[in-house]
Amino acid sequence: MRLFIAAELPEAVLEALAETSGLLRGCIRGRYVSSDSFHITLAFLGDVEGSRVDTVIDALDRGCAGFAPFDISLGDLGSFGKRSKATLWQGLQGAGDLPAIAQSVRASLNTAGIAFDGKAFRAHITLMRAADLREGALPTPALAQGTVERITLFRSDLSGSRPVYDPLHVVCL
Repeated sequence: MRLFIAAELPEAVLEALAETSGLLRGCIRGRYVSSDSFHITLAFLGDVEGSRVDTVIDALDRGCAGFAPFDISLGDLGSFGKRSKATLWQGLQGAGDLPAIAQSVRASLNTAGIAFDGKAFRAHITLMRAADLREGALPTPALAQGTVERITLFRSDLSGSRPVYDPLHVVCL
């Protein structure tokens, strides 16, 4: 099964992201991420055998141990990739303990022998994929802040018309 670990976002942040997504729809073509799918990925594990899920859960629990809820605040828009087919995202001005939690969770996964995408952690929320950024200016994004209270192991199902993320295990900070 395809798995990833992510910080779930507070309601005020989700509302601001949905507002920014609405602004983008008026000026940028691409594949928009559904507002019920916004999150911040801490570690993408990819395909994991079902027999290893309990090991992933134990590693997640250990990696989050000792952390308390923390505040985040939305920042500017940015992109990865070519301007003709970019991934458009909104970053954070304030990430609280998010980088430390990501590092701790990744270290715990390493110790448990669980492979994950080793790209450097960069706190962002994907708003669009295959975005055409060659023309037009990006709007000023909506800003918000809130408290992250949950880190979740998700299963990603790509078999339908859009990705569906099912929570398998939640760590309350």
